[in-house]
Amino acid sequence: MILTSTTGTLEANPSPGNRMLRILAAGVLVIALIACPRAQWQASTGFSLPHDSLARVLASGTLRAVSRVNPATFVIDRYGPSGIELELASGFAASLGVELEMIPAATIGEAYATLDAGRADIAASGLTERRVAERAYLYSAPYLGVSQQVVYRSGSPKPDSVADLVGTRVMVLAQSSSADALRRAQAALPNLGWMESTQADTPDLLRRLADGEIDAAVVKSHEFYMHAGLFPSLEVAFELPESEQLAWAVTENADNGRLYAAMQDFLHRSEQDGDLDLLRERFFGYLPDINRLALNAFAARVDKQLPRLEPLMRRVAKQEGIDWRLLAAISYQESHWNPQAVSRKGASGMMMLTQRAATEVGVRDRHNMEQSLRGGARYFLGLMADLEGAIAPAERKLFALAAYNMGAAHLDDARRLATLRGGSADNWTDVAEQLPLLAKREWRSHMLHGYARGLETVSFVNGVRQYHRFLEHHEDPEGLYAMTTGASARPASGS
Repeated sequence: MILTSTTGTLEANPSPGNRMLRILAAGVLVIALIACPRAQWQASTGFSLPHDSLARVLASGTLRAVSRVNPATFVIDRYGPSGIELELASGFAASLGVELEMIPAATIGEAYATLDAGRADIAASGLTERRVAERAYLYSAPYLGVSQQVVYRSGSPKPDSVADLVGTRVMVLAQSSSADALRRAQAALPNLGWMESTQADTPDLLRRLADGEIDAAVVKSHEFYMHAGLFPSLEVAFELPESEQLAWAVTENADNGRLYAAMQDFLHRSEQDGDLDLLRERFFGYLPDINRLALNAFAARVDKQLPRLEPLMRRVAKQEGIDWRLLAAISYQESHWNPQAVSRKGASGMMMLTQRAATEVGVRDRHNMEQSLRGGARYFLGLMADLEGAIAPAERKLFALAAYNMGAAHLDDARRLATLRGGSADNWTDVAEQLPLLAKREWRSHMLHGYARGLETVSFVNGVRQYHRFLEHHEDPEGLYAMTTGASARPASGS
């Protein structure tokens, strides 16, 4: 992966383009060529590819994708690149046989401006189709459903409907579907007003709300939940009635016909193959179950307690071969970083190891922080190594977390139930649906290892996921942008 910075204007206005019919026709005429790299096509036919955007991508060997810097889309921090848009765009580039160049943008407007100026081939930026007259973009098939949430500061008057926003200071991102939604509502509420920020993204919008500079903000649901721990004073007042779908975009002109068709084909195949389900589960599957109070408490401990523990966690994690942030998330979920913690079942220490597990991994004193962390890391990695089946690499840690909480034998029962009920024993979503059944009497005849509190295990896994994700992106969002744009060419490790 190559990373470049964009220098586009932050306040671009979309310009009219050619009609969709011509674009789709161009795509249909050559749809058989979509996944065929340029050299293969020329060798097999003796003809050159048409001189359009897809041909330029194949000739250059690089697909340029612009994306907002946001934990919900794409970032590069000191641990490397991550984000659902990075993963998807990397897959699309690979399907074309080219490299990926990610171009970071600060705002939605900058992402569109980069696309307009021809500095990017596609926008993979958490965009929602904008139904406005001046729209000059073609949007792909959706890859994630979201809602628009009206967020307010707790302790201030809570708005219950759009009508309650009249006369208040409301802010949205410029050139966003949130602004479009308020514009449509204004037809029935002429006095409804709002501000559109051209030089901010979701984190800055939420910070202004938390600081009392505005009274409400309208943001996409997945972005709010990803930043919730940074702003404990903010709450969701209500959701706008229209659900929305996130999609990619290309400019609306005949030059992009085959690229648009290729994009559609890739996303369709990803949906059919289950790859999109895995990505949605990996990046956003835990969001609906986030406990705001718990996450706010965690955020406070990250500031006050984690700095003292982080050097030890980093050292142990490096020596044992595990992400220190995951180690921190597990230990917090288990004991709230209390080395003297003891459970009702006799597990103890920061990683809440049972005596049997501690003996297996060589821990003599479970209340010793370093021994507990080291033993917990070894135990978790051992569980992950012992997993059988064709589990996707990105989901193996979720299965291992479940086994850490409930034991590998009970996890095997849940996987068996998933197969019995028509699901997949290797798909986390299917297995997670079965875990609560392990506590129900009517299903015990299908269990080899007896009763288990499966619902607690689901909560455990989702808790670790939200704490881990928070630690991945809890730095100042402005710092994340500087780090992302300051990163030169890097390999897309893990993507």
